[in-house]
Amino acid sequence: MLNEDNISEQYVKKEDINRIFELIKSKKIIKTPHFYDRLVFRDLSENLVDEILPQKDKIKLIDKRKHKKDIGYDLYYQLNGNKTLKLCFIPLKDTTLLINAILRDRKWQGSIRFLNRRG
Repeated sequence: MLNEDNISEQYVKKEDINRIFELIKSKKIIKTPHFYDRLVFRDLSENLVDEILPQKDKIKLIDKRKHKKDIGYDLYYQLNGNKTLKLCFIPLKDTTLLINAILRDRKWQGSIRFLNRRG
């Protein structure tokens, strides 16, 4: 692992983003109880998440991360100005879990951590 956040790779190339997005979207997406708890805690609208999620062109960065025994992906969607929506997914065999949503008041570029990233 490359850091304490368990991020193993970062992707910025369009072909990598498209491949991972299709992996996530090819299965039924299930929103977990943790996802709903975080929405309330962060005062974030589920409608905003549902509106932004399919907009692949807004994804500028993806982190690949270890989640216990699974591999997860954090998708960073560039919104207007300095706003970024981070959606966290775990693709499983038949479904994809949406486990978290974070609306950040900073540009996605601030999340690039590694010089040896893919892209």
